[in-house]
Amino acid sequence: MILEQKIAKLDELANEIEQGTSLEKSLELFEQSVKLADECIKQLSDCKGKLVILQEKVRKMTDEN
Repeated sequence: MILEQKIAKLDELANEIEQGTSLEKSLELFEQSVKLADECIKQLSDCKGKLVILQEKVRKMTDEN
């Protein structure tokens, strides 16, 4: 699942919780949300790391010219 799909799923889960459901179902949905949020954070962190590396490469390229 790509990041945008994960974020959309998080929004769906939040809406479902807000609709009002049993405590057990709310906890289950919250658990799914936490797992998805963790995946999103990891994916964003990985992208940030790649961006930093690319920015450094660009900086070196422009410094050489």
